[in-house]
Amino acid sequence: MPNSAIKIPLYVAKDGQPLIGAAAQMEFDHLMTLDGVDKSASAPAITEIGGGWYAFELAYATAPFDAGDLVGVIDADKDGANDLTDAERLIPVEARLDYYGLARLVNQMSQNKTTGDMQLKDQAGSTILQLAISDSDQSFSRTPGAGS
Repeated sequence: MPNSAIKIPLYVAKDGQPLIGAAAQMEFDHLMTLDGVDKSASAPAITEIGGGWYAFELAYATAPFDAGDLVGVIDADKDGANDLTDAERLIPVEARLDYYGLARLVNQMSQNKTTGDMQLKDQAGSTILQLAISDSDQSFSRTPGAGS
């Protein structure tokens, strides 16, 4: 089962007023992993929620959110049709696996004691995030004071 998408909202204003009806003018200027891998080619579409609010959706383990946390910049006026200033136009965004962690506060979670695999479930009991834990090492050693 694929992980459920999370919706990441953003607000856009022109001269202090909500910008309405501008989703077609919005796109990612760039989207990258924290390690600098360019994920712009698989950047999600931006949709309007209403009242100046827009959003994009990502699902963990699905492109572009398949190689770790993401940072990017949305150009809210790619063709200049809305005459936004750079401060209004360029919107920094991020997507982090931690965002799913907030759902743990209100949803059920189960963890397999043998493998460590975790599942976060919604109120209906459907899995919304599944994390498979894999480690080829059979043991772990720690030496106090050695930094590991």
